[in-house]
Amino acid sequence: MPDRPRSLYDRHGSAAVRVGLAVSVRKEPTLESTPWSLTIEQIGSEIVLRACGALDLDTSGRLRSAGTTALRQAGPAATLTVDLAEVTFLDSTGLGVLVTLWHESRNAGAKFQVSRPSPAATRILEITGVDALFDLT
Repeated sequence: MPDRPRSLYDRHGSAAVRVGLAVSVRKEPTLESTPWSLTIEQIGSEIVLRACGALDLDTSGRLRSAGTTALRQAGPAATLTVDLAEVTFLDSTGLGVLVTLWHESRNAGAKFQVSRPSPAATRILEITGVDALFDLT
């Protein structure tokens, strides 16, 4: 069996010889290509926090702070919704903040829900079993 090339181009002397076909790769958003943002919107008694980008050690504190402040201002009849549709990455810190906001909502007499989790967020929520805690919409 002949040796297989280690790359698309195998070197023979000083000339490069093409030994395979190039494959087109669709570029997916990366952690670096999606800047972090957090949008806060109040619709009646519902407070919606929309996170975009990586929800991780660097960013989760901002989500917690915004959620805690919103709960204090809205009162017990509020619904705190965290929209994760544009979250590209969710680590244990971000997951911990979601659980903390769930606890704080319950203690304040408010409702907590996670809305439209992205595939990346859904995977982590399901693997950890935390999806069973939240009202997912």
